[in-house]
Amino acid sequence: MRTTLLEMNTPKVSALRTRAVKKGLLRLCAGSLLLAGSLATVQASNLEELGKTLTPLGGEKAGNKEGTIPAWTGDGVGEIPKSYALGKHHPDPFVDEEPLFVITAENLDQHKDKLTEGQIALFLAYPDTYKMRVYPSHRTAQYPQWYYDNTKACATKAKTTEGGDGIEGAHACLPFPIANSGHQAMWNHQLRFQGLYREVTGDSASPDANGRYVKREFKRHMFFPYYDENRTDSDQLSMLLPRTLSPARTAGDTFLVLDYLNPKAKPRQAWRYFGGQRRVRRAPVFVFDTPIPSSGGLRTMDAYDLWFGSLQKYDWKLVGKRELYIPYNSYRLGAAGVSNEELLQPGHVKADLARYEQHRVWVVEANLKEGERHIYPHRTLYLDEDTWMAVIHDMYDERGQLWRTAHKFSKLYWEVPLVGDVLNVHHDLLSRRYAAIPMMGEYDKPIDFLKEPPGDAFFTPANIRKLGVR
Repeated sequence: MRTTLLEMNTPKVSALRTRAVKKGLLRLCAGSLLLAGSLATVQASNLEELGKTLTPLGGEKAGNKEGTIPAWTGDGVGEIPKSYALGKHHPDPFVDEEPLFVITAENLDQHKDKLTEGQIALFLAYPDTYKMRVYPSHRTAQYPQWYYDNTKACATKAKTTEGGDGIEGAHACLPFPIANSGHQAMWNHQLRFQGLYREVTGDSASPDANGRYVKREFKRHMFFPYYDENRTDSDQLSMLLPRTLSPARTAGDTFLVLDYLNPKAKPRQAWRYFGGQRRVRRAPVFVFDTPIPSSGGLRTMDAYDLWFGSLQKYDWKLVGKRELYIPYNSYRLGAAGVSNEELLQPGHVKADLARYEQHRVWVVEANLKEGERHIYPHRTLYLDEDTWMAVIHDMYDERGQLWRTAHKFSKLYWEVPLVGDVLNVHHDLLSRRYAAIPMMGEYDKPIDFLKEPPGDAFFTPANIRKLGVR
């Protein structure tokens, strides 16, 4: 049986942990009961409800009965701030709002029913500094109309293959707006619209328990042939090419990762260029629990984007839906001028910059299949109902104890429109280290969704050698 809380013996948190355990922190069971009704309702819904009682992507249009979650309108952030300039940082459309309340270690018991195990563990690990500022909820998720239209058309054709590990009958759409399995929910996360092509310039770092870190500057190119209208017969899902710009000892290191819609039949292809050696090498181990080099070993390949790649090692279960406080509308966290020094604090990113809101999420559990091996035998992911994007990922070790938790901070990029990353933070609860990527506050133009894709020749082993030359 998995442990629901990180076992900590620090004197500071012992009393708090005792109170929390007495009151019971296995909230997922209660949440599952709440969701059992919701899940049955969604499964029985007719596809004609998309755009009516359901959002075009399958979320519940209505708010909750308490009024703490509003109805989805599809209007995004409403009026775009006049100070916005195309391609620049997004001004915060909710800059004048004050938090409804702030969760701390002292009042944690009052709010634990709307927190994940990983979130609670952070309060226990850093009781003096970790807090969550909870603001009014805004369902700002918005996407192009063609995406909504394609999704409704795909919903009658898309199906999983290979026992859920592959997919067919879908292109340029969210395949399962009315998902009824864990595999379908996770395919929705992986195939959600993230733009046809994007370039990201930013920094990453992995602070130790004392807040010390080495900054890494990178540029990342990502192309989604799945969303290319001219590739209707393609089995290509994505092409990822990140390259290191600094520090000097790793400058020029470049990777290439190609993924497909049936990873069992056509597994990931990956290459790595070492700037110091000026050599391109195949990287067949860049799957599953291989550590990402730039993260200080804190992120595995399949935890990139909170989940990235083949589903084949796990049995996936769609548990149900819960209402949680999750990172949302994180404009302030990624604002222009937010320096790495300000953002990166010992133990966690600066709490005063993070915004949390109450939203409904799908809960997906992954349990390692018999005969498979992975450093995380059990994982729980929480997917925002309006985007199907994984926003929190709790990872457990072979003893069933919570080991790591990852949180995705996002915002509406209204120029596309789509909901995309502001910052991903991966916490190791045992070593008290964390990895943060991408930090973009020190860059004038950190992310570009509007460039034309550079062409397939850009995403080749020959080109990563060319790009990697110092």
